[in-house]
Amino acid sequence: MLDDQPTPKRRLRAGAVHKATKGELADLGVNPATNAAAATALRLATEIDSAQDAKSVAAVSRELRQAMQVVRGMADPKERGDKVDELNARRAARGARGA
Repeated sequence: MLDDQPTPKRRLRAGAVHKATKGELADLGVNPATNAAAATALRLATEIDSAQDAKSVAAVSRELRQAMQVVRGMADPKERGDKVDELNARRAARGARGA
């Protein structure tokens, strides 16, 4: 028989996963206020931070991973140099210090 008592509201907390997800979204230049997949990712991250058992963490983590794949696919590509560019920049900085 089901209990007629209302279940207490679970308090959601934004922890480390929420912070990391928010940081990645910012790095990708995706605004959760205007992108449903990004907003979903943040909510899922909050659910992970608030989860009480490992089984729900695993399930929500899979969903977060999928949501972030969608977000990454929609984000504009960033102009980032490769390792050669990074090494050339370091060499130039050393040369400037030595001069």
